[in-house]
Amino acid sequence: MDNVRTALILGPAISSRGGPPSLRVANIKVHASARAQTQRLSSCSWAVAGAAYGLHAAGAAGTRDVGNVKDSTRNCRASCSKALSICCVAGVAMRLSRVTGRRYPRHMRAIPCHASGQESSTGVQPPPERKKPKAKPMPQDTRVYPAKDLCSKCGFCNTSLVGKVQEACAFLGEGMAKIDRLEEKVHGRQRRLDVEDELYFGVAEAIRPIRVVAERRPSKRAWTGVITSIACEMLRSGRVDAVLCVASASPDKPMEPRPILARTVEEVLASGGVKPTLSPNIMPLELLFSEFGRDIKRLLFIGVGCQVQALRAVEADLGLESLYVLGTNCVDNPRDGEALQRFLRSASETPETATGFEFMQDNRIHVKHRDGRYERVPIFSLKDPHTCTGVIAKSCYSCHDYVNALTDLTVGYMAAPWEGGKMTEHAQYCVIRNQRGREMIDLLEGSGVLELGESAPEGGGFPRDGIIGGVLKPELDLAFGRRQPKEGPPRWLAEFLSDAITVLGPHGADFAKASIDRATLRNIVCARAEGQGRADDDKLPRHAKEIESRYSDLVKRLTAEYEGGKVQ
Repeated sequence: MDNVRTALILGPAISSRGGPPSLRVANIKVHASARAQTQRLSSCSWAVAGAAYGLHAAGAAGTRDVGNVKDSTRNCRASCSKALSICCVAGVAMRLSRVTGRRYPRHMRAIPCHASGQESSTGVQPPPERKKPKAKPMPQDTRVYPAKDLCSKCGFCNTSLVGKVQEACAFLGEGMAKIDRLEEKVHGRQRRLDVEDELYFGVAEAIRPIRVVAERRPSKRAWTGVITSIACEMLRSGRVDAVLCVASASPDKPMEPRPILARTVEEVLASGGVKPTLSPNIMPLELLFSEFGRDIKRLLFIGVGCQVQALRAVEADLGLESLYVLGTNCVDNPRDGEALQRFLRSASETPETATGFEFMQDNRIHVKHRDGRYERVPIFSLKDPHTCTGVIAKSCYSCHDYVNALTDLTVGYMAAPWEGGKMTEHAQYCVIRNQRGREMIDLLEGSGVLELGESAPEGGGFPRDGIIGGVLKPELDLAFGRRQPKEGPPRWLAEFLSDAITVLGPHGADFAKASIDRATLRNIVCARAEGQGRADDDKLPRHAKEIESRYSDLVKRLTAEYEGGKVQ
């Protein structure tokens, strides 16, 4: 961000506190622009704008050039004279109108001031007021949060917004059923359950394959850098003042999260890559109420379903002029760094050098390494399957927002057409949910950064309802801590099984729908078997109940089999 742009953003706050002359000079642009638009201001606002313009120009006398803004004593005197003229004209016009009872010309008629809290006749909403909530944030080392063992450690309770945790938390109150109400609020309508793609992927204007063109891909990325590229361009274009994203905890822990409020493109680029554990993404919102974030009026938030639900519940309290929400698909996160390492030790030959991994449509775990190596491990050949019990966070066993339905734009992998090859070259898919999501896509598509397919990814393969039962049983055994094998089958057999399922099983959009079926049904069975009420009708979103109705006999049988058990 160059000096002029910084000044234009920070100038009003700094100059009112007697900030550096160079920043005050830059404000001339802002107030000159306001003066040029005086036809839309009330007579009262005319006077204020003129006086402000004159005062800022006078205060800037004797300063140096800043960018393209130049100043001199002569220009400032002229500006003061113009300001006084504006004040006089507005005052005379107002007095005449009172005496004669006539309305003065349209361009000088009174318009409700933004300070009154009303919407102006131009349709522009007044900037929301940002007041720090009075609640005291919970310490970061708190052992028991309001959602107890279902807490996804989203960071909400570590902010002064904690007073609204009951309505914001995805695992309290009405739970995941909040999605239905919030879809209406965010997108203007709920998903259409009679449309197959919306049943599974949520409210959608379009579902399209997507990737960054080869020559524009950032060096630090999980896939081709779609989310990183969007975030950088939103900052460069000035559409947002900051990006809330997730950096790495440290260079030697690239997959452990450290949420940040990034103000520069360099910070965003440095945060590239997926951090596949629970992450307190909401916590940096507290900075909006501090000196550091007081001037942030337009924000891009990047997060997963439980975090986005909490954000949407309190977005009106953040004092933002605009909020863009960009998200990813999310399922089955390791609960912490230790759980992540336990899983990696079972999957990789050298877990200490791993920098990322993903479950791919070839039924293998693809593991990236710091030295450039790339492992493809069949999901059937984990070295110590029994050690993976307790790896997945308990909140993930209660989640029904795999597709991140409350974002403006969701970018993921599971519905992308299968191409083979490495993650860092493979296409993903995106769900454009509303106009803000469309704006983010258009911004990059117009600059030649993106390759964007024209239609939704197609599915195919063996019907998914024929394989769900076979997939669910071992997953439930893992969830409830039932006996797991000490080791997987021989590697050659694991490779054969992965290849066979890849050829015969679902792929593309059907692979995604099978994944959503699996996660939805597993989580309903887990909740009902534990008897905690999380899967009661009033706690489930509409789409989860619709998916359950397609497998009702299977759900009843599995619930009875695991009844009384406890998710580990």
